[in-house]
Amino acid sequence: MIKTNASRKSRSALCLTIMGLGLFFSAGCTTVAPYERAKLAHPTMAANEMAGPGEEHLRAVTEGAIGGSAGAGSGCGCN
Repeated sequence: MIKTNASRKSRSALCLTIMGLGLFFSAGCTTVAPYERAKLAHPTMAANEMAGPGEEHLRAVTEGAIGGSAGAGSGCGCN
């Protein structure tokens, strides 16, 4: 049995559609109950002022960039 080019294209389109739907439904979007939000709200996620240089360093490390303050460096390597 010889497969035609059209049947190969339709089969690959079907596979891509199934994979796309699988990714769409496994995205993990859900609503969070108010009593569960405290578990998700980590203190380092707050945007309030930092108290000292240690906490500023922690923010710089967790955010992945340094810049916008009095310190040198912008985090992108374009100094």
